[in-house]
Amino acid sequence: MKVINYDFENIGGLLQVIAVPPSSFLQIRRDYIADLNYLELCNPEEIISIPVYANDTYIYNEDKEVNDAGDCWNVSVEGIIPKLSSMNHRLIESLERGLWYVLAVDGNGQVHWCGQEDALMLFSTNKTTGHSVSQRNGTSFAFTCIQDEPTIYIAGVEGLER
Repeated sequence: MKVINYDFENIGGLLQVIAVPPSSFLQIRRDYIADLNYLELCNPEEIISIPVYANDTYIYNEDKEVNDAGDCWNVSVEGIIPKLSSMNHRLIESLERGLWYVLAVDGNGQVHWCGQEDALMLFSTNKTTGHSVSQRNGTSFAFTCIQDEPTIYIAGVEGLER
């Protein structure tokens, strides 16, 4: 009998979000013996890291659906970039105008590879100053796509300098 295992040391949220343009993706190398996936990247200067702002502002979702075309997975990675400012304007505009793969590192350290060659992620934004001093001023964002396979768990990343 196969059994689902529970790990009760479980932390929600995301630790890191990294947007990878298709030109920086080389391959996902599969180790069939260890049942692990390794991501190989190039052009690290084109990769955009979005630091996690606050504990309650970043989320990864993957919803499986069945429709007329078969199984699909709606994938989204959402967060907030604080403070509307000219400092991040160019990077946010690059994200808005491109198609992306996304590495989403969750609170448990699991790395999710989101997006596929034929289903890259779109970056959408909502910029606001808020209504009052107590509300957030910043850019809410979401990377979204619909994939025909679930996201891939990544054991290691090669070519990503920090």
